Amino acid sequence: MPFHLEALALTPMGWGIDVTIAVAQWVQSLPGNVWSMPRLPTVGAVLVGLGGCWLCLWQQKWRYWGIPVAVAGLMTMLLTRPPDLILADFGHFLAVRTADGDYRVAKGGEKIHRSFLVSETGARLLPWPEKDAAAVDGLECGSTDRCSYTAQGRRVAIVTAEAGLPVLCYTVDAIVAQVPAGFACRNQIPVVDRIDTWRHGAVALWLDADGVTVASANESRGDRPWVPHPKSKREREREAAANRSAGPVLPASADEPREPAADARFNQPD
Repeated sequence: MPFHLEALALTPMGWGIDVTIAVAQWVQSLPGNVWSMPRLPTVGAVLVGLGGCWLCLWQQKWRYWGIPVAVAGLMTMLLTRPPDLILADFGHFLAVRTADGDYRVAKGGEKIHRSFLVSETGARLLPWPEKDAAAVDGLECGSTDRCSYTAQGRRVAIVTAEAGLPVLCYTVDAIVAQVPAGFACRNQIPVVDRIDTWRHGAVALWLDADGVTVASANESRGDRPWVPHPKSKREREREAAANRSAGPVLPASADEPREPAADARFNQPD
């Protein structure tokens, strides 16, 4: 612009941008600026979408019928019960739920798994109790190798190192291990270890008076091409041996008699 007259407009614009940034930083620093909310279930998302479409598309008074539908969809968040125990990241990430709805997270695991847990549940993440510390939130760690978690009248043994094995099956209702836990108790009680997270992804447990419910990430995703289903070396060798035993069908040798070709038998002239 001639005579550098653009400064007359750009300088006040810069002042306005500075004010906008200052206001945004001030609001960001206020307490309660971000609310962590639990995940909206699929049914709730459908209700919110239908209610919003009904409210926006219609022009008559019945358009307001979409408001209670959308509110009902938002209320479904209150019906979602987060899991009591979570084991993920090949056993490195371990979390247990407190009575207040927060989670105590063991040391280790990637930060991304912590952020996923917060975004899914809206809960705070608290530190894991130290060795020989008093029981807190139903979690008691008498040693560095094993802890005990009690909720809903159920007791779960949490094994954090191989030295914490074996666990007497009849003394607990479930076993959650950050190491391979073996097969001794699997036919008696639910057992979840790092091998299960390798096969099925993150695994969650719900404790109830009726028993223990176990669900994995891959189960909820279904049997699709993009869902990994890893196999152990022994399973791969077993499948390879089965394929070898079946063997390919060898072509007939030149000395064996052969039937004439189809066109030679059926396409003869009259």
